[in-house]
Amino acid sequence: MKGIFVASVAWVGVMMLPGAVQAVDYEFIPIDTNKLVVQPSKTVANLAAGTINLIGQSTAESLANNGYIKTINNLFSFKRSEPKFQAGPSALPSPNLFKSTHYPNYNTPVMPRMQTLPRR
Repeated sequence: MKGIFVASVAWVGVMMLPGAVQAVDYEFIPIDTNKLVVQPSKTVANLAAGTINLIGQSTAESLANNGYIKTINNLFSFKRSEPKFQAGPSALPSPNLFKSTHYPNYNTPVMPRMQTLPRR
């Protein structure tokens, strides 16, 4: 009896369904994504960047001053020496061995103090 009642209600629902559906004209409304996103202000961004830099610098400084890390670096690190010869088939000495390559150039340009405009 219960099954017949459920079946009859379902049959009536299926028969009434096509009459209940009506045609609706949908209007396209684009979503404004700028409203949904909170834009951070420059002061908040600068504060966050400053905080991150401060934490990073303090962490790096504490690690650099740690005695255990200094000992490990001294034991397992190696120092690169200057190459005695240039790379390639020629056995020419490396220019870094000569002090003359480290002298400053006497012909360095100087920034002008004032730029003059040509007169016509």
